[in-house]
Amino acid sequence: QIRCAAARALEDPAMGANCVASTSIGVLFCCTGCDAEKLRNAFTFVPPEPTYRIEADPEDKAVGRIVYTLDALSRSEIYRRAAESADVHWVTTKQGNRLPMVWIRTTTLREDSAEAHGLGELDRTRSIQEGERLVLLHCHGNAADIGMMMGPYFELAKVLGVEVVGVEYSGYGAASGSPSAGSTHTDVEAAYDFLVASGVSPSRIVVYGQSVGTGPATSIAVKREVLGLVLHSAMLSGIKVIDPHPDNICRPSCIWKCFDFYPNDRNVKSLRSPALILHGQQDDIVPFYHGYRLHKAVPKEFRWPAYFPPNGGHNDLVELDMKAYFGTLEAFCTSLQNGTAAATLQKLAAENGPPKQVHMSNGQRQEPADTTGAAVATPPVAGRSRGDVELSKRLSQDSSAPDVHAHEPVVGPELLRMGCGFGLL
Repeated sequence: QIRCAAARALEDPAMGANCVASTSIGVLFCCTGCDAEKLRNAFTFVPPEPTYRIEADPEDKAVGRIVYTLDALSRSEIYRRAAESADVHWVTTKQGNRLPMVWIRTTTLREDSAEAHGLGELDRTRSIQEGERLVLLHCHGNAADIGMMMGPYFELAKVLGVEVVGVEYSGYGAASGSPSAGSTHTDVEAAYDFLVASGVSPSRIVVYGQSVGTGPATSIAVKREVLGLVLHSAMLSGIKVIDPHPDNICRPSCIWKCFDFYPNDRNVKSLRSPALILHGQQDDIVPFYHGYRLHKAVPKEFRWPAYFPPNGGHNDLVELDMKAYFGTLEAFCTSLQNGTAAATLQKLAAENGPPKQVHMSNGQRQEPADTTGAAVATPPVAGRSRGDVELSKRLSQDSSAPDVHAHEPVVGPELLRMGCGFGLL
């Protein structure tokens, strides 16, 4: 039987690649003392050196301020303004870990700073009443901390006119504890509970997960009441990221299913609020078919038109086309805020008929042949005001701002690509 299986693997390259990947995981499992949790954590979480520290606010002991310890962040005008605009609160998880949570309220974005930089007329935050703004609960990727994310948080708040909350993961930055898949869930739950206890209605909370952050983001959107969900470069599940050929036998996600974590593909089927999927078709870290299949798995009544840029990678969806990225987010958030999302989805289903097709490349690890060319909705890009687009450009083109996306890990040997791919998120 073993010789027969080996012969089949030689005849079927796809099966052979899957077998090699599955065997590699088995070897690594043995090397970690048969500790599945240790294996998952070792290759999923790669906390950078802390890029910030938290100082107590002398005027309010319950609130802290973020202070950058990385020179590149300290020198950036965008990051400086982000730090000035953010309050830091401490939350405690069910596991007893203490985490910093940054909260950029649009009411705290300094008016004089906006005027000084010529952004007064471009600031959408003034057109929305306090207490009505959406709160974007952001779950970052595995190779960043909230210090590195302050620039993107600030940009989202200014361009979309929302409040942005960034929660740190256990074992990252100034947070206590050790990182794990389980702790990310309790981390995000602690941040959500803090927001609700602070008077934020669940009907204002939109959860945004990026890369590894899509795991806890999808989980909280299923467990708790939220207004909407955004999944950016999402994975079907933790172990499915390393399937060389996802529709062939012997794939790691089948052989080692008991090790799987972040089951986004199962969780999205239970969503009770609209979900927007953003995924680049050239993503070489979490292949595009993950985003495509997640989009199709969302219940039709909550399946917002996806954003699948043909040239998009894992980390460049914003820089690739800021107008399309922010336009897509603005259309989604505006529809949620106005209470018209359900009607919009019904109208799209009734009027659009068969949606336009996504162009699929023939590169390896793209959408498999069984669904290649299948229809997927083309995202409506709302008419953007010139001010919003120019604001995004001004914020993004700060020459002193570091490239926070450059910190994502780069795959090395082929063994790492096939057997240790959890670190590529």
